[in-house]
Amino acid sequence: MEINFILLDAARMHGDIHGARELNPDHSCLYEGDSERFLSAVAPWLFSMVPGSPFAQWITERGTAQNWGVFLTCREDPVKLYKHLRNFLIVKGEDGHEVYFRYYDPRVLRIFLPTCEREQLREFFGPIGTFAAEGTDGFVVEFSLNEPGELRVHETGLSLGEYLDPQASSIPSETRAPTAAKPKKDWDFGY
Repeated sequence: MEINFILLDAARMHGDIHGARELNPDHSCLYEGDSERFLSAVAPWLFSMVPGSPFAQWITERGTAQNWGVFLTCREDPVKLYKHLRNFLIVKGEDGHEVYFRYYDPRVLRIFLPTCEREQLREFFGPIGTFAAEGTDGFVVEFSLNEPGELRVHETGLSLGEYLDPQASSIPSETRAPTAAKPKKDWDFGY
């Protein structure tokens, strides 16, 4: 699966967003205007992603088991993807008040997607082919839609380092998933 983008959550990164921005200049804050100016340190940031790149290695070294963000595949124009992702930043809660929706936090995404109906999934995925995030067991979980528009959940059995680097043998052993470990069942989405 080709990874094109990572959506990083600056709030989870405790200042490491600055290092990410320096290492990979191909990024955009999803907040705009005053929101970006005042909240960029806790905002979601969309970055291009090239597996095996120094940026991908940095994400592996610094971000493993930190719930820094989610990976995306998208064949559409990056501007279209950016606009699509902005559509879900603020949603109405059950009480009718608007709230920030932190779908770019893997812990939220893993819980949210299985609760959606087909039409909600189609709208949320839009131009996105696959979402991927680290699971609670350290293996990367992929989310995509099948032909009828139902959610497909695939436990890859790969650690973040193995997922982001096709030449995983160069990843330090402490960032690899244990080879004897069994992946979690596809239906277990707990924190």
